Amino acid sequence: MRVSFSELDNLLSRTPVMGEIHPLAPLALSAGTKITGDSHGFARELDNQILHEETPHLMLDANRLLSSRFPRVTMMDHPPIDLLNTNMGSHLEYARSALLTNHKIAEYIQADIAKHPSDVVVLFLVDGLGYRDVSNWHGEIQPCFIDGPSVTYRFYEDNKDKIVETVGFASIINRPSVYQRLYDLGYHHARGYTYWEPDSNAIADFMFAGIPYERVSNFDTIVMFLEREQLLPHTYIQLVRQGLDGLAHGKRELHSREIDMAAQSILADVKRLQEILQRKRMRVRIYLTADHGILWRKELQPVQVIQALKDSHARFAERRPEGAISNSWVRFENSFVPYYLFRFPFLGTQLKNNDNGVHGGLSYQESIVPFIKFEV
Repeated sequence: MRVSFSELDNLLSRTPVMGEIHPLAPLALSAGTKITGDSHGFARELDNQILHEETPHLMLDANRLLSSRFPRVTMMDHPPIDLLNTNMGSHLEYARSALLTNHKIAEYIQADIAKHPSDVVVLFLVDGLGYRDVSNWHGEIQPCFIDGPSVTYRFYEDNKDKIVETVGFASIINRPSVYQRLYDLGYHHARGYTYWEPDSNAIADFMFAGIPYERVSNFDTIVMFLEREQLLPHTYIQLVRQGLDGLAHGKRELHSREIDMAAQSILADVKRLQEILQRKRMRVRIYLTADHGILWRKELQPVQVIQALKDSHARFAERRPEGAISNSWVRFENSFVPYYLFRFPFLGTQLKNNDNGVHGGLSYQESIVPFIKFEV
């Protein structure tokens, strides 16, 4: 039975449901809904002769043996964004266990290449791109949850030269790194390119450890390098490209068309990359993902600023926000470093006049990025 999201949520208020649903839909369900992938286990628990609390239950494995006992539905439409922002903070366990996360990407690529070897593997990292920004792209696309502050990188407070490896781009590269994992599979040739300029070389040193890389000014230069290169089989290419982050900061006027054009220019660069490698007659897998999405200023109207917070960023704090509005933040911990992410639509500080967007907090816009696989 096909249902809409509102019909699914309403049905859950009356009976346990088995469903094949959009992977983001559980994040938008009402707070308190229990989500499980073990329908048999739930049925055994339900059959115990004890009193059960009336809690909505969604079973994701859609076991046919139990389909006569529980309603079985299909809901593959994207859930409402406002409900994702309202409820996703209540379903973090599902996000971490069932969705691909930034911390799982390196392992995913390793396993995928082990099953499907290619001549060339490309990891295309974008600074600022949300899942919603690629809704009209073609390719194998899945949502990826940023499990922690949705930022590009962070340093330890007591050591500004040491990055927190479980945050931002560093969490995607991981340890052992994507390159190290692929090296063990025989990918002993590597190239790296980036025109993203970090405040410190520490992040680049971590991300490109063991990889000869070039700092370039634009994607045209990357194209030029790759066209000249005589790539050998079992080559790994890693590149970092500016995404929508550049539009979010330091720009007083911003039109929606500029955001769309910026996203489409990333896709155009992927196609250029595909064409170059296709001319070289190489079997290629390209993986594209981002460090965070962007929550645009226009989506935060009216702005709700949490009062009496010190040393806070716009969308997260590094110290417990004492006195903040109840349920306005969620605590995350990465590498024993605590972060307090603000839920939508709260801010820790007023936005700067020339900031059109923010990131760092917990929202659909910031925390759900794409993971896309292209093949040549």
